[in-house]
Amino acid sequence: MFTYEIAPVFVLLEYVTLRKMREIVGWPGGAGDGIFSPGGAISNMYAMLIARFKMFPEVKEKGMAAIPRLVAFTSEHSHFSVKKGAAALGIGTDSVILIRCDERGKMIPSDLERRIIEAKQKGFVPFLVSATAGTTVYGAFDPLIAIADICKKYKIWMHVDGAWGGGLLMSRKHRWKLNGVERANSVTWNPHKMMGVPLQCSALLVREEGLMQSCNQMHASYL
Repeated sequence: MFTYEIAPVFVLLEYVTLRKMREIVGWPGGAGDGIFSPGGAISNMYAMLIARFKMFPEVKEKGMAAIPRLVAFTSEHSHFSVKKGAAALGIGTDSVILIRCDERGKMIPSDLERRIIEAKQKGFVPFLVSATAGTTVYGAFDPLIAIADICKKYKIWMHVDGAWGGGLLMSRKHRWKLNGVERANSVTWNPHKMMGVPLQCSALLVREEGLMQSCNQMHASYL
């Protein structure tokens, strides 16, 4: 929705729905922020945008020339939108490092840590790890707890692309596949996929309240 004045009922519906989704993810009281976007690819790009701003807020005014070479990490079976977002944001597809997966299509945490160390030794700045909860081909769920431990160790933003598999958060039987998602800094969740919402519906959920607004807000006197 654009502003509360234009669509008050729908703005409140969006607010309540996103808060409930954050609560289901596991953030206490549904804390944080969120937005419905045109699709999962855009949600993943927004996550990358916010992760970059969190580490280097000056990029909003000064652009990529003012910050070091950034690198992001994701599995070799992740969605193409991670590279697409890097291209759109001026980070570049060469700055997306693909991590090896096991025979079930899940990211191998030891390879992730190895590649992070290599990148830092080359002078690059790791700023994002995009884990996948439900890969497109295998339906694989990356080991989120192990990935969260690595992200905490190296102070890297952890994003979970749960566009496909996020619906399992609603399942008593299968929710365990997303154990550790509550430790993520951001989550993409597409209810129009597994949950059968009849119109395209993608949410980006961000754990830190106010960060999304700081990253994106532009002040205008007429708003």
